[in-house]
This record gives sequence, C-alpha cells and structure tokens, in this order.
Amino acid sequence: MVIYLNLLFLLLLFAGHVRTIGDGADTAELKFLLHEIRSSSASKFGIFSDAVIDAGADDMKKATFNDGTEASVNRKVSDDLFENDILLNLDQANDILKEVRGDRKLGKRQAQPGAKYLWKEKTIYYTLANSDGAWRRLIRQALDHLEQETCMRFVEGAVGDHLQYFRGSGCWSNVGRQGGRQQVSIGYGCESKGIVAHETLHALGLWHEQSRYDRDGYVKIDWTKIYRGTQSNFEKRTPLTSDNMDMSYDLGSVMHYGSKAFSTDWVSYSIITKDPAYQQTIGQRTAISYKDARMINQRYCQDKCGAELRCKNNGYTDPNRCSQCRCPSGYSGTLCEQVAPSKQSNCRGGELVAKNTWQTINSPSLYPETDCYWRIKAPANRKIELDISDLSFPCADVCANFLEVKYLDDKSITGARLCCEPPKQSIISEKAGDDIVLHFRGDGIVQSGYLGFTLRYKLITTDGDKNIDLRETFVATTTTTTTQRPTTYARTTKFNGPEWSNWGAWGGCSKLCGGCGTRSRVRACYGGNRRCPGSDESTEPCNTHTCGAPAPRQNVRCTGRLVMPCDLMSQLDFGTTRDRTEDSSFADPSIPMTPKNVKIINQGRRVLRRGKRFVDGDAQLAEPNICSK
Repeated sequence: MVIYLNLLFLLLLFAGHVRTIGDGADTAELKFLLHEIRSSSASKFGIFSDAVIDAGADDMKKATFNDGTEASVNRKVSDDLFENDILLNLDQANDILKEVRGDRKLGKRQAQPGAKYLWKEKTIYYTLANSDGAWRRLIRQALDHLEQETCMRFVEGAVGDHLQYFRGSGCWSNVGRQGGRQQVSIGYGCESKGIVAHETLHALGLWHEQSRYDRDGYVKIDWTKIYRGTQSNFEKRTPLTSDNMDMSYDLGSVMHYGSKAFSTDWVSYSIITKDPAYQQTIGQRTAISYKDARMINQRYCQDKCGAELRCKNNGYTDPNRCSQCRCPSGYSGTLCEQVAPSKQSNCRGGELVAKNTWQTINSPSLYPETDCYWRIKAPANRKIELDISDLSFPCADVCANFLEVKYLDDKSITGARLCCEPPKQSIISEKAGDDIVLHFRGDGIVQSGYLGFTLRYKLITTDGDKNIDLRETFVATTTTTTTQRPTTYARTTKFNGPEWSNWGAWGGCSKLCGGCGTRSRVRACYGGNRRCPGSDESTEPCNTHTCGAPAPRQNVRCTGRLVMPCDLMSQLDFGTTRDRTEDSSFADPSIPMTPKNVKIINQGRRVLRRGKRFVDGDAQLAEPNICSK
C-alpha cells in the first residue's frame, strides 16, 4: 500500500496548492506510519495480510452511497488520511501508532492537548484559494456560524499562522495548529456548512467524537459491517493525543461519524447507538452542537469574562456577552432558567407541568423553519413518562426535521432526534425532578404534508432506581381452578385511556423437544389512542424434555468461512442459503456434511497444512489456486 502515490497529492501538486508535511523523507515516513497504524489495527481482527487490507480499501472506494458526511466524499482519497479526513503530522502519527499497539494507558481525550497545537490568538487569519463565488460564500457562512457560537474570530488575509481553504480532492484538515500556512480542503461534494465547520474544528484541535475513550458506553461498532482492513478508523484515542475536558459524550456532535461510516452496503449500520432513540441523531452536518462550541470556548475563551455567572441547566457564561449565560438548546433567559421561545404561536409551546394523569401535546403541521419548544417540569421526587404515539416527518438516516427529546440529566448534550418510527417504549426522564425538553424543528426546505407529532406525558414515582408506574391502581385477585389462568385485576379507579385485553391462549411450541422451543400468546389494546404501554406479545420456553437420538450424520450442516484449493472447492455440494435473521450478519451458505463433502474438506486441510503448524487464512488467499467462501 505504501508504494502508491495517492491521487490526492497528485491533484494538489498539479494545482499548485499542496503544502507537504516536510521534505520527501517525512512524507514517506508518514505513509509508512499510516500503513503501520492500519496493519496493527487490522491484526486485532485476525487480518495479517497487506493484500486483504488493500482489497478492503479498494472495495470501499467503489461504494457510491452517500451518508451526507465527509466519510462518503473521501472514499477515493483516503489512503493518506487518518479516520478518513485527518491529515496527521509525524508526531501525531507516531503517538497514534503507540496507542493502537497499546503502548499507553487509556484515559480521557478529545481536544488536542499540548500548547504547541493551540492557536496563539483568538483571531485566526484565513485565505480562500478559489474564485468560485458560491464556494467562497459557503466558507464565510460556516466561519460566521463559528463566530456566533464561540469567541474565535476569522479575518481574511495571509498573516502569520493561518488557514488556507482550497478546493482540493475531498474534505480534510490537520488537527490543531501546525504553523505557517495550514490547508483545509473543501472539495466537490463537501458543500455543506456543517462539513466546513467540522474540518475547521479539526484545525482548532478537536478529534472525532466516536474516537473518545468512553464511546463504548454510548455506541456499538458492528465490525462485521465495515470493510476489512478499515478498522483503524474506529480506534479510540487516549490522553496522549487529546482531552475530553470532562464533558459528556454528545451523539449530536458535528464531529460524530454517521451511522453508516465505512459500511459495506447502503442499508447496514456500522455504528449502532446503545439507546435506539438516538440512531437518527448521529452524523448530523447541519451545525456545530452546543457541546462542540463549549469545547472551543473552554479551550480558548476562559479569559474573556471577569466573573462567572451562576448559570442553570448546564449553561455557562457567554464569552461573546459576559452578562448573559450561553444556554443549551431549549433554554433561554439570563441564567438559562426559562424555556426557549417558540417562533410559531400555533405550537402553544412553553412551560408545562406534569400531573398524575396523562396530558397530551398535538403539534401543528410541519412547515419550513418550524421552531417550537416545550419544557415539561416535575417535582423533586418524581420522574416524567413520555409516550409518543405518532410521528410524521421526512424519515432519514440523519433527521433534518425532527422532534428532539432531552430526557437525560445533562442538558448540554443533544437530545434524541426522532423522525421515523415512534419509540417502542415510553421515554422516562433520567432523574427525579429533571425536566424533559421538546424541540419541534423543520428545516428551510421541508415539503408540506407532514403532520408533526402526538404524545402524552405524566408523572411516575421512584423507589430508588425502580420506576413505579401510576398509570392505573390495581387490586390483584386470582381465580383458583385446575387449569392455570392468567391473574385478573379489578380496577379501583376509573380509566378513560387505552387498556389491554386479557391474554389470549398459548400457541403451539416451535420445537418438539430439547428446551429450545418457545410459544407465544397475544393481547390487544383498546380505547384512547390504542397505544398501551408494554408489548402485545408474550413468549415462554416450552417442550423442555430431552430429545431422542441425534439426527443422522448426513443431515448435519456446517456454516462458517472455508479456505481451500479452488479445484477441491468446486467439487463440494453446497446446501441452500440460510434465511437472514436479526442477529446474523449475512446469509451464509451451508455445507451438508455428506461423506463426499467430508472427504473433500479433509483433503483440502491436508493440502493447506502440509509442512505448516499454523495456517493464516488471509495469507493463504494470496497464494495461487486458493479460494474462500
């Protein structure tokens, strides 16, 4: 892989815009270090062959689907970039290689530590190395956005250490100040205010959000869904290279990868949020988040105001207006003590108080620039339950039009943005006494015809960490008969909302024996909006007795990866393809273990292991006449 001269540098050299990372020896050393980072990361997954890593990179470059982030735009120019859009210097590459190899302990990180990577002044000069008017306006729009949210100021001109925005191949940047002219590529396909802001935040010192040391508590990386050899793009950082500054993980950060980053196909998520309500929140490139701005303000702007205000709801003293707190989305007021005002009066937004009985919010229809807020309050010893029955928005992998629900204790991070299906379960505020904040948002280009949302909310009590639902008050009574029946309930309070019917009879068992079978029963929801809490189906194990003699050998099927000589593989009799299930990665072919197949497989093993104590399947594939299935 190190023998290739990337198309990125060829194009930049011909355009006369390239600033190399030192002399030719440094460039070669950087390419070698990137190769070592990818190889060391891939080896953790049993991949030891450069050919396999290169093949994965080549396959990724052929993908055409676009998730709206720089990861999709940069597929063809990723060989010289780390995490697909970061141009490392030698020190950073060496440090990251040590991290990948486990030479340092894990800890907090996200903003580039070390004074040498910080910009010396709050005013950063920049130049625009392209004459296209629309492109230049986009850069200035993104920089204006950063000025509104932070104390940083951007002035056009080539003065001292400065940024040079140019239309290179793809979207990429260095992390932190490098000294002299520092390039930021905003190429074709990168025409988004959020992408320009993303690359500029890299230049100011921020790494990607999903490479935080604590990311596994918030997202799961599905390694089976990404291209082989690209695992290094999901490596986690340590204090050696960055600092989280004690801020919470933000799934709505503009620095977060999208759900399908490096995915092998356009339908598979490579990043899965632990809380399903946040799946359409990650990967947004509309604007920097409140937490993104706070990272920059805490890094560069601590000396702007003489005194700190006592801000509420995770607000902080605004470095652009020291007499005012800068408030998280959904809050306003001098000290962030009020709900943010709604732009549309027909939303009837504002302050709401949850009660023991259900109350309903029906939004107006969704129109361009819709921007409405509600804050639902609870007493100190109570939590709020939220039941969303209807969502009518343009459904997308990343919600641009949405109902955002902030139900976690830390209101500085982005809430769950919902635009597809309503959550399958009720949403409950994280702590007793916490508000739930709702944001109803429509972008500037949404088409008419979407109806918004319908939800209801009420109080529940808490017993330690256990939620006690006050939806109904029941007195349990049981009927004693020779046949087992479900417990029935007599109501002591009037109930006007939706309610479950009694459970139906149990269905048949899915297995005849062995304890692997299940049977199910169902119930129906009636009344109100017909959205009862809980599931309409119940399952239990059945036929737990031991089975008889095992099936004959010829009925056994084998699944998995097979590496063997091509001429022998062509003689195998393959069975039918297994149906894809929710837990399976792909539908795999199976091999009936007939005497013929067993004989051929054993012959293949002898050929591959001849004279070898250990066989690396990836290495074998590099040899002639070796196939994999």
